[in-house]
Amino acid sequence: MNNLGPVTKLFAILGICLWICLPSTLLSQGGTLTVEGQIINGSLDGGSTADLNLILQQKKSTTYANLEAVTNSEGYFQFDAVEYDATASYSVSVKYQGAIYGIDLDLSTGPPSPISLTVYESTDNADILSVSTASVLFAQTNESNQTISVLEIIRLLNTTDRTYIPGPNPMDLIRFSLPSGAHNLQVDTGLAGTDIIQVDRGFALLASVPPGEHEIMYAYQFPYAEETIPFTKSLSYGAARLRVLAPEEVLILNSIQLGSPETISIGERLYQLLQVTDLPRGSKISVELGGLHQSSLKSRLVQQIRNTRFEYTAHVSLAALMVILVGYALWRRERRKP
Repeated sequence: MNNLGPVTKLFAILGICLWICLPSTLLSQGGTLTVEGQIINGSLDGGSTADLNLILQQKKSTTYANLEAVTNSEGYFQFDAVEYDATASYSVSVKYQGAIYGIDLDLSTGPPSPISLTVYESTDNADILSVSTASVLFAQTNESNQTISVLEIIRLLNTTDRTYIPGPNPMDLIRFSLPSGAHNLQVDTGLAGTDIIQVDRGFALLASVPPGEHEIMYAYQFPYAEETIPFTKSLSYGAARLRVLAPEEVLILNSIQLGSPETISIGERLYQLLQVTDLPRGSKISVELGGLHQSSLKSRLVQQIRNTRFEYTAHVSLAALMVILVGYALWRRERRKP
């Protein structure tokens, strides 16, 4: 090393610094690594986790790539030669007794520590499900089209060591009620492999519910026609605690069933709050929504024109033109009469 010139020594030092300081994502870009771990059965009388098929998924914006592995007699698995791409996300999933279990992976720093993925025995007994907290927020109203925007947050609870799998009966689905005329439904949940379907008076989740607490958040809009309307909520799983909120400037809450609302401050806004505890399964609560502003005739006409579907615009214009032409022809005919 003593024979190295000053320039060579400088490049050597720079190379060592780059090796130490460069982000590991750049060092591992395009390389391969190994992902390994074990499947564990979290139920007390759980069965074997041998010969289970696992999938390691590489997900990009428009493409997917999968690797497969099989557990040994003790539930261990290993994925070899996993190609790392900094633009992709990675996850490992397994299906056990009809339920999907998964875990997200961070491969940016190289091979992860051995992962542990827990599965559970399954049951179709819906009695193991309950709701710890249910919140209903009437966020805002739109006077021009007379709609109310609502956000609901449900904390679904499974305190057993079994995963709930919906049975064949439609009533076994994980169901939530919606008011009449509800539209623009958007649902967000962390439950794996969830599909959403419309059911009578609401929607349902096609999903399994493993042990633990799971948040389900959904937003929607529904119309109103009067200054005061009733709002009814069905609670299939009951609720240990129910909260109903609305900003004071949006509408007025009233409920004989839940009592008078209290005023609370959230941030810099004042909210009305109705709350009740220990609601049994199958409960129904009723809240009166008042102070709803009625739109003017002009606003309704403008909104109706805005809501007219584009493909009908040409037909409407043609019909209007025909009416004008017919009227003009009749007028000319009357003028020509002696």
